[in-house]
Amino acid sequence: MTPRAAAALVSPPDPATLDAMLTRLKLTAIRDQLDTLLAEAARRELTLIETVAYLCEREIARKDARRIDMALGLARFPMVRELSGYDFAAQPAVDKQQIKELATGRFIANGESLLLLGPPEVATYYVTSLCR
Repeated sequence: MTPRAAAALVSPPDPATLDAMLTRLKLTAIRDQLDTLLAEAARRELTLIETVAYLCEREIARKDARRIDMALGLARFPMVRELSGYDFAAQPAVDKQQIKELATGRFIANGESLLLLGPPEVATYYVTSLCR
């Protein structure tokens, strides 16, 4: 069967049916932003396969963001901090490059341990509370 013949067998679904299918597949990011995502794909003149990849990227990004938000909520940190908010100039003893390297999480992927030692006010608490 040629691709053209296969395409003729599938009729375009109405918006409600497409919405239901995306919901059933748990593709909520695609469902919620479909018009915007397709318009962006058209603007960028993406091929069909590039468009599918783009839709998948957006879905994965949303699922990752939700997973992180849920984990942070379950962790019940007293406050959530971001590395971008840390003033490295205020604590010259803190090695900015080393902290940025730790933030990549490679030590976790490598199965390595991390122990932060330091006197009070040297940012050990701040660094350990960094979640994003």
